Amino acid sequence: MSLIREVDMARRQPKITTAGDAKGAASPARRDRAPALSSELIVDRALELTDRDGAAALTMRRLGEELGVDPTAVYRHFRDKDDLVLACMDRLIQEAYAAIESSVDRSDWRAVLRTVSAHSWRACMDHPAIYSMAFHRTTGGPGERKMVDLLLSSLASTGLSPERTVLYYRAFVDSMLGMCGMKAAGDSLAPPLREKDNSAWTRIYAILPQAEYPAARAHAQQLAEVTEWDIYRSVTDSMISLIEDALRG
Repeated sequence: MSLIREVDMARRQPKITTAGDAKGAASPARRDRAPALSSELIVDRALELTDRDGAAALTMRRLGEELGVDPTAVYRHFRDKDDLVLACMDRLIQEAYAAIESSVDRSDWRAVLRTVSAHSWRACMDHPAIYSMAFHRTTGGPGERKMVDLLLSSLASTGLSPERTVLYYRAFVDSMLGMCGMKAAGDSLAPPLREKDNSAWTRIYAILPQAEYPAARAHAQQLAEVTEWDIYRSVTDSMISLIEDALRG
């Protein structure tokens, strides 16, 4: 079974319920009665809003309308919009960590890296707006703290030196987040722009002059056929191979 199918199966399992989830499931009538705010509920609504209407829709005024409260009430829980965006990103990391913790043998560092990679890819597809806004940021929140500790402890268990552990941790995470961020940014584009980018290999490169661009023409079909997931998995596998080489060396 592929990792992405395992992720999909995990997503079909009952979601871990939090106070914010319970409030987020309230009916429109209850939302009109301005439910008591919590950080969890605000993050719930922010994710719903950005998933539906994109990153530009996330303003404190719009969020206040979604919650049925005065926008100033949100500031009692978050200093500003940036603070909220980081909390939303940390929620995605925390959800990924919860799924990984229940399904992966933490002593198998290869399985940990592959599963973290797969869940990160799923998160960037499910929430492209928030991911594209925050993939390059450090949240410092509980989800990120747990994920950092999971990855560092998994790599340290191989016997790598502390210096190598940190180097390969950063190389893996930065590569993973960079590619997920690219995916999220692309998926956040308006449909006509996404189609323009997706068709570039056949629309531009497949018809370049053969004499001037022989390699591009020779590989045009393969360039159009390779998937983002294939590329992403190759990067993850390359990182694992690099660490294996270091352990053998």
